[in-house]
Amino acid sequence: MHFILGTIILALFILAIRVIWHTLKSARLWFSQHWALWQTARLRQASVMPALLPPRFTAQNSLPATDWETLSQTVRQGILERNNRPTYRLETLDIELQVKQKTQAIMLADIEIAKLQLSLAQAQELLAQPAKKRRKTQVEGPAKRPNPASELRKALGSGKEGSRSAVH
Repeated sequence: MHFILGTIILALFILAIRVIWHTLKSARLWFSQHWALWQTARLRQASVMPALLPPRFTAQNSLPATDWETLSQTVRQGILERNNRPTYRLETLDIELQVKQKTQAIMLADIEIAKLQLSLAQAQELLAQPAKKRRKTQVEGPAKRPNPASELRKALGSGKEGSRSAVH
């Protein structure tokens, strides 16, 4: 019993160590990636906004001052040209059309699914009803002939009525 309990505790301990090790490896990888991104962003900022950063962050200390008005005007003009291009508007309309067509196809599929579910529910109701007992079909055999004794009685009986004997 102690051996089994000790084995379980040892397995849990090994599992905990592996989880911690994996977490540390993932965290180290994440931090290294973000550190690299931060370094590239810092260098990129140094080339874009050199006037705002102290000289120790810039690669070149003697950069000319940036004309922000010209830069913003150029960016604004580029955005307007991109948005006013006929192909840009066509691309957005094409994407909207594709979205609407896919939405319509999804709705049609939903309607089809609802129809199938309805027919399934009806079939399940029919299967849930108790089965009706079948009547045995009578097989018609040869025609029955009347009993000759009953025919004789009938024939004799009709003659009795007419005679009205006193014995009976």
